Amino acid sequence: MTRVEDKAGPAAWPRERPGCLSGRRLGSLGALGFALLPLASLGATPPQPAPPVYATANYGLTFRSPPGTTYCPLPRRWVGSDHGTILFLEPPRHCGGADYPSIGRGFAPANAARLELYYGFYDATDSPGPAPCREIGRLAFLGRDRPLCRADRDGMIAVSVRAAYGADGPAEAVLTLATRPDRLEADLGPFRRLAASLRTCTPLWRRAGRGRESGPPCARSGWF
Repeated sequence: MTRVEDKAGPAAWPRERPGCLSGRRLGSLGALGFALLPLASLGATPPQPAPPVYATANYGLTFRSPPGTTYCPLPRRWVGSDHGTILFLEPPRHCGGADYPSIGRGFAPANAARLELYYGFYDATDSPGPAPCREIGRLAFLGRDRPLCRADRDGMIAVSVRAAYGADGPAEAVLTLATRPDRLEADLGPFRRLAASLRTCTPLWRRAGRGRESGPPCARSGWF
């Protein structure tokens, strides 16, 4: 049975953990390293069609999956922390395993075009500030117009947008498109659609009078 640690803070997301990138580093580099988990020893499985709605009650966010996207399911006995997901714009050949943060999925090939959403709490008093941004435009994201940042690495392009928002504490969300140059223009469409659909939501337990509401109710079973 999958176990998720609710409301994991920065301590559960080591900044320099191999194979992982913090939200700050995601904003400048894109999540181009998550594909490198070793598949051979993790039991490769096929990707699955993405459910139409995603929702995390831990961080009060929800979005609609772009049509035709797929995802790599978390292993049945996975133990880790809710920190986002990956939607593939072209199905990977194989999925295999996951790291401690849920966004760290194993898949091949490493250059599969995809959308990655990271979210997490952070200490606003000990924040290093926004990562350097090569701004290429602006995009409405979580209620405000925000800069689009581009980074190029290993033949891939990462376009990302970041927003700070309020959940049970100061939180941030980073949406990244990781794609190849020949797909960039086409893949910006689903990237923009997901960004436009992302909104805050209120967990059912909070709507029962135990905390501040932050929008319509989160879906009961929308986390994957």
